[in-house]
Amino acid sequence: MKNNEFKKLISYNIKDKLDYVSNTVVIKHIPYEETNDIMVLALDYGKVYKPKPTPFSTFIQVIEGKAEVLVDDVFTNLQNGDSMIIPGNTVSTIEAHQRFKMLSIILKN
Repeated sequence: MKNNEFKKLISYNIKDKLDYVSNTVVIKHIPYEETNDIMVLALDYGKVYKPKPTPFSTFIQVIEGKAEVLVDDVFTNLQNGDSMIIPGNTVSTIEAHQRFKMLSIILKN
């Protein structure tokens, strides 16, 4: 997927690259290499994001607002600046009790 918004060696504030849309989960992919999956997400209030389980761990960081993360029946609340690594082959759900934006990077070798 080509995306001219994200170019190498150009500085940008990732939070400003996507806007909230009412009653929607907005996802933008940041192209880097064929083997990497980097995304920025904006979740409106009440929306839930359920990533597909992969064999790879996923690093997530809340870059605006607060999120509730459920991984294998364990809840964790993350707020602006907080991050965590979700292990591979686990079921996770990320819920917006308020609007928030996050960065998600699938950690492939």
